[in-house]
Amino acid sequence: MLFYLVITLCFILSMLVESSVLSFFMLDRAIPDLFLVLVVSLGFLLGEKRGAVIGLLAGLFQDAMLGPGLGYFALAKMAIGYGVGLLGREFYQDQLLAPTLIVFVGTLTHEFILYFLISQFIGLGVPVEWSLSRFFIPKALYNMGLILLIYPAVFNFYYRNRFTNLKAALRERRF
Repeated sequence: MLFYLVITLCFILSMLVESSVLSFFMLDRAIPDLFLVLVVSLGFLLGEKRGAVIGLLAGLFQDAMLGPGLGYFALAKMAIGYGVGLLGREFYQDQLLAPTLIVFVGTLTHEFILYFLISQFIGLGVPVEWSLSRFFIPKALYNMGLILLIYPAVFNFYYRNRFTNLKAALRERRF
């Protein structure tokens, strides 16, 4: 329970940091997506079902705060959370290389999903090649740098909390 409370606070804090501090690090309109980095980190550790739920909730929160319509970020982040959760079963979770590469591909996939949804339902007159070179790839590189800082902290907190809960459960069990 404490784990999910801390994760909720991390998402709220990341919304504040992303909208205030990270706007100073904007590179040609591309800023890092802390929500996506957290969804990738948590989906990689928790599996596809929890990753999809966390992605959906994070996306709905982001839609309510910034989105052009309700559901765009939710659908994209839910798909990424589910896909990353599937990949989390295939790679070692204590290695940093897999989440770093997954966040790069996940960011590109996330941005293509958003581009498709927004261009289909709202209408966007920006060519995909321009978006890829000026927005998607710089954002993916930013997210790769951020996951090097965020994933080890999430990994350590998750396994420390998991081990503490296991010890408490074993202590209460009577034979």
